[in-house]
Amino acid sequence: MKRIPFLARLAALLAMLTLSLPNLTAQAGAAPVTPPPDFELIDSAPGVDLYRKDYAGGTPDYVLVVDLSKGAGVHLLSGAVVDAGLGGGAYGGNSPTFTRQSLQQFWDAFTVDEPDAVCVVNGSLFSIDADPAALAFPHKVDGQMLSEGYGRDEFPDQKRMLELWSDHARITTLSGETLAASDAPNILSGLAEDANQEPSALIGRTFAGVDDADENGSLETVLFISSKTSRAADAAGVLRAFGADDVIMLDGGDSAQMMCDNQPQVYSDRPIPQAVGITAGEQAAYAVKIADQTDWAVAVEGKTLEVEITLANTGSEPWRMGEVALLNLRNSWGAGERMDLPQDVAPGENITLKWVTLPFEKTGVFVSQWELARGTQAFSDKPILINVIVIPPELEDKKAELEAKIREWARQRVDDMEQMIMDWIQAQVRRGIEQICPFGAALPGAVIAGEVWKARRNKERRKKGHFGE
Repeated sequence: MKRIPFLARLAALLAMLTLSLPNLTAQAGAAPVTPPPDFELIDSAPGVDLYRKDYAGGTPDYVLVVDLSKGAGVHLLSGAVVDAGLGGGAYGGNSPTFTRQSLQQFWDAFTVDEPDAVCVVNGSLFSIDADPAALAFPHKVDGQMLSEGYGRDEFPDQKRMLELWSDHARITTLSGETLAASDAPNILSGLAEDANQEPSALIGRTFAGVDDADENGSLETVLFISSKTSRAADAAGVLRAFGADDVIMLDGGDSAQMMCDNQPQVYSDRPIPQAVGITAGEQAAYAVKIADQTDWAVAVEGKTLEVEITLANTGSEPWRMGEVALLNLRNSWGAGERMDLPQDVAPGENITLKWVTLPFEKTGVFVSQWELARGTQAFSDKPILINVIVIPPELEDKKAELEAKIREWARQRVDDMEQMIMDWIQAQVRRGIEQICPFGAALPGAVIAGEVWKARRNKERRKKGHFGE
């Protein structure tokens, strides 16, 4: 008899989760994007972030994240043409040779033309035994096909091209037909991520990727990884962990190199005929980036939770106390409608805001929504979302297990975090129902909840002398 309240709670929870799933799924993708574990933001410019991951006894990985929608730019650079290579191209065009330069020389020339220069990184594969050297695959700059490359028959079905516009990019298959059909003003060519370029060797790697980070249907983010010692699959995997939808292999080995702000991140003394330059966008006066936050925390019904969020001032103006505040749009959980800053925050500095929620009154997945504003004018690009999973007291002993699952799913950067959580909770609920009432596990949650409620109502009525129902 004492089992009925527990069964009712579990069944009601299952019904609630089933009914609420469509709304939760609609919110997928809105949570802030974070880098993979152990990658540290080491430098930032408007529209450009540089991350590094250190390895014990090894060399670091560096990842550049370039947001074209914020005015940042990807520029294709090359040495001077020496021989026009008329008619020598892979598809009937030209295959010129270019002088090879050090990455420092590319940087020096790039900064003269582009005062907002941030980084340069190596690019296209080329004939390493020649100087001047021809490029292996097509290279198009500002609408002009500088080279069709010489590698028509190399790596059949594994050639790719990174198409670049001013505000978006795309990675597609490279062939004579796709090259001719492309209206991209800039094209950097390379190989598929699984091309046979010593895939298992720990050597230099340069890969690029593209991502629709804000999920608006446009691939506005271009990513580059540069590493002195990496396997091919690892380099591609890092970019995918950052969110890349597609990746392309660029030149590697001793060609892999990166320089930012005139400082070598990945160094090589090999001169190269072609490089990629990155420029910053225009810096907004007021801008914010989430540096860290509580997200997908697990709370227990009837208990509180400490929530913490760290915001980075990425604008050019300081945030003043009393002027800039975090405003609640939905579910403040006891923090109030406005959270004022405890101090001024200078450009480039971080501020951490935290509070303890009120006890959560029911189970489910809930979202607290905020925006950072100056006065009444919000300047955060999109709402700041904090997701919390509230489990019933009967599942409190499973809290650590769920938290471990969430950390693993976050590490894997699964696209359907909500669905994974809901499936896990429903499995625990069904297991609890089955242990107490084996036949009930086969019934829909809403039916179970309804029957349990009806039984409890009839029991109460019988106590009061109501019969016949």
